[in-house]
Amino acid sequence: MKTSRFLTALFFLSLCSSAAPAAAQMDPGADDEEFLSGKKAASSEKGGESFHEGGNDDNAFLANKEKEEIAAPEKDKNADLAEDPKKAYLGLGARFRWIIIPRWLIESFGAEVKSKPNKHMLVSNVGGGPEFTFRKKGLDITAALWFAGLGWKDGVSFKEEGATGNSWEYVENDLKTILITADFIWSTSITDWFAITYGAGLGIGIPIGDITRTEASSASGGYGACPGPGNDPPGQWCQAPSDDEQYNQIYDLPTGIVPWINILVGMRFKIHRHAAIYADGGFGLGFLAGLRGVYIF
Repeated sequence: MKTSRFLTALFFLSLCSSAAPAAAQMDPGADDEEFLSGKKAASSEKGGESFHEGGNDDNAFLANKEKEEIAAPEKDKNADLAEDPKKAYLGLGARFRWIIIPRWLIESFGAEVKSKPNKHMLVSNVGGGPEFTFRKKGLDITAALWFAGLGWKDGVSFKEEGATGNSWEYVENDLKTILITADFIWSTSITDWFAITYGAGLGIGIPIGDITRTEASSASGGYGACPGPGNDPPGQWCQAPSDDEQYNQIYDLPTGIVPWINILVGMRFKIHRHAAIYADGGFGLGFLAGLRGVYIF
């Protein structure tokens, strides 16, 4: 009896000892809860940090992208019109000039002039040709080889002011010239693209063509040439050839060349880093007005 009770007690003790670990596994204690809560906190902290770091990267990316979109476009070097005063510039271009000698200009030198009615311009021709420019510190030195006409279409009669009526001479002029000139032009800049220009030009012209003098006829009132000596009896204008009476005499230029000296004023327009346009006018062998275009190296 005692033995059976002892075995029964031993059996229950063994059951209780095996059930205790199982119960401990099923019901987590304070230590387990602390472990789990720490793990969750670490996981949450790590996830938040990762999200926060990702947010910073995204914000930086978006900020850089916005800066790129609103940044000023890259500056076009060709749009820079300012010139370095220490730098020398070379230019290759062309010139076109209108050359005018009005009637009153000849008369201002003590000559009387007869021409077709309402003809106020004795010379009105266009010249042009290539040119090469050296520019530094606002000074242009321009060498040019160009062609210009200096003649007139219709004959014009001249005589010295106060001379007798039969002193009229009928002059035909088909003179042209090849000009070799150098211009020295300073410029005062108002802006990078606009400047006032002023200076002078000089050179020589190689004449082509002739100026021909013939006694004028009284029958034409001095507007036409004598057909020959002795063919104008009423006014006796067409007298025999002499030092004063000439028929189809070619006039020789005193120096054999056409002297070229002029004063110029105008404007300079810098339309591109590599291009400039000049509009100028002046006075020399008559009046000048024209345009020049230069490609700048």
